[in-house]
Amino acid sequence: MSSILQTWALPVGLTTIVSLTVTWYNYVSRQVPEPYLDEFFHVPQAQRYCIGDYSWDPKITTPPGLYLVSKLCKPLIGCETSSLRLLNAQALCIIFILSYYISRVLRLRNDSGQRFHEGQDIARRDPPAEDLSFVLDVHCALNIALFPPLFFFSALYYTDVMSTLAVLLAYSAFLKRSTTDAGVTTDAVAVVLGVISLLFRQTNIFWVAVFPAGLAVVDALKANTPSTTARREDFASILRESWGEGIIRDCSVQDAGPQDIVLFLTSIVVAAMRRPLVILKVAIPYITLLLLFAGFVAWNGSVVLGDKSAHTATIHLPQMLYIWPYIAFFSVPLLARPLIRPVVPLLPSQVREMCDYYLNTSNYGIPTTLVPVLFTICGLLVVYFNTIIHPYTLADNRHYVFYVFRIIRLYPALKYLAVPVYYICAWLTFQSLASPSIGEDLFKGKREDRPTNDRAHGQPCQVSFIAIWLVTTALSVITAPLVEPRYFIIPWIIWRLHVPCIPASLSTDRYSGKTTYDMRLVFETVWLLSIITVVSYIFLYRTFAWPSEPGNLQRFIW
Repeated sequence: MSSILQTWALPVGLTTIVSLTVTWYNYVSRQVPEPYLDEFFHVPQAQRYCIGDYSWDPKITTPPGLYLVSKLCKPLIGCETSSLRLLNAQALCIIFILSYYISRVLRLRNDSGQRFHEGQDIARRDPPAEDLSFVLDVHCALNIALFPPLFFFSALYYTDVMSTLAVLLAYSAFLKRSTTDAGVTTDAVAVVLGVISLLFRQTNIFWVAVFPAGLAVVDALKANTPSTTARREDFASILRESWGEGIIRDCSVQDAGPQDIVLFLTSIVVAAMRRPLVILKVAIPYITLLLLFAGFVAWNGSVVLGDKSAHTATIHLPQMLYIWPYIAFFSVPLLARPLIRPVVPLLPSQVREMCDYYLNTSNYGIPTTLVPVLFTICGLLVVYFNTIIHPYTLADNRHYVFYVFRIIRLYPALKYLAVPVYYICAWLTFQSLASPSIGEDLFKGKREDRPTNDRAHGQPCQVSFIAIWLVTTALSVITAPLVEPRYFIIPWIIWRLHVPCIPASLSTDRYSGKTTYDMRLVFETVWLLSIITVVSYIFLYRTFAWPSEPGNLQRFIW
């Protein structure tokens, strides 16, 4: 049975996403055959590239990567609107495969805690006979490909799907580089894939340079020196330890508090200062990318292409508040465990034990008072002083964000009342990264002072990832004055790739005598498909017309 599942899981998953994507593509092609909204700019630009005309529409501010791909594929599929859209449909299927590969690599790295020699593909290691992790990784990849804002644009000619694909290619190359002996070839591949990613969107620089550089530095500093989770009352002693021994203070998410992020950032800066040559060696390809990008900005006079006045970079800190309900909404099934934690003690003992066994609800504690208070105070200040409602947001009622901000303008107090909700969503997002080891007795769990290194077993996500992900996400979104669901696609996918699954096995469990499986994935699939169905139906069939453009059908879009 296990061999059948392991053999057919990936083909079945690929067939599923191909079928769903083709269905969505066909519906859009029939109902919306002409370019819609931003396609009015992208499609003509691509068609000019296809005939060798490289003149630039100043209203387009993103790089020409999408049009270059269209030019390359012209001999195969042509350059009609439907053909151009087909490129994104195909890209989504490749995103599924890449997501599976990345999920597999991340899981096997964490399970084995080993570095692999060059040429050994970690993702192709045969799992044990009763191990269903192969199926879990396919299921996770399917759910990532079904992420509604990403799936929606797979049938339209927008840059987001190709941009996401390019970033995931760069991330997979980083993982390959980190699990083999890095050399000139792997460094060159990292630079080339990074440059390709930048051809689709400028903000990808943070995901192909800053994000992997941070992870590479952490891995390098941990390679020969253990990190520690030991609590020290004397902050100076932590600095001395980081400087004297090069030790990073890092720990798994389930053991961490907010102070651990600060301590990690402090210790890694100090440890990096002690070993600059080690840092330089692992960061060379990413420093190269940053220098190339800086050179482009200096040459172009701005980050954006085309009309620079329409997209002026500004500091927009509330973006780092909006992202939390965004993640929570699309990931409700993954955040259910910490939500039901307060209810579990009220349940009968047998039911409580089953909840702890299947959902690992005992793994979550209630946050301390100080953290939500500080978050709320800072959030209120950010909302008061830095809320930006871009004119484009209020000028187009075809976007869902338009209605959100219209309500906020009608009821200004709502933006302040939402701050505690932002905190709850952020807390749930981080709690979902905690390891859900099944059947572990965590009521007796007490945080111990212990060294950990890159061979630590059973820690699928550590504070180092959270800190680097937070910094990268902030850099990629806080300079955008527009609030767009599309801007959060890559942060969500990177976060989702690191959400651990409850271990699955064909071995019978102690309660039902049946195989164990992370049912959150099933609920997540149903939830994502429900959102896709509703949004797709509204886009295709709930049309309307503007009085200024009678006869032209308008459609609701992300």
